[in-house]
Amino acid sequence: MKKAAVLVCMASVLLSGCSGAGGEKVSQTADSCAQAVASELAKTDWTAVSTDANSEDAAYVMAHTDTVALDRLIAFTLTSDGGPSEGACEELRSRFLESPHTVLAYLVLMGDQPVSSDDSTPAAEFICGQIASADAAWHDGSEEFAQVMESCKADYPEGPAAELLSKMETAHEASLERNK
Repeated sequence: MKKAAVLVCMASVLLSGCSGAGGEKVSQTADSCAQAVASELAKTDWTAVSTDANSEDAAYVMAHTDTVALDRLIAFTLTSDGGPSEGACEELRSRFLESPHTVLAYLVLMGDQPVSSDDSTPAAEFICGQIASADAAWHDGSEEFAQVMESCKADYPEGPAAELLSKMETAHEASLERNK
């Protein structure tokens, strides 16, 4: 887990704006970023990175959506549909609300990987849509989701995380509109 925390911390340093525009340094240090990330990770009951070699076991993931590592939950969500994926999407929403910086860092690190060879949609964008749709469909656009989104937009005013938040906000609005 120590390596996972370091990787997430590094991603957080890159995403959190520890250097200003044009590369100039700001007062926040890498140590303070590491402390912020460590405190975010300490709040979760789930790990950010799985070391389990059996990550393709869909039945296991379905039965343990609340405890499997984030990467396994995302992989399951990308490859399942219908009822089984609804529980995974709800869990992704819950994890985003619990620790948005961890989830965003993971999604940013996914880069432009497509959902599949048949679907060129970026997987990170797809997962953002699933998180947003879960909140809109099952929680009628919760106040908690709105607050987390606003906080994240303030934390990430630009860059890859800001782009993902924009995609999530657009998907949330569209899903709320469909549910009317």
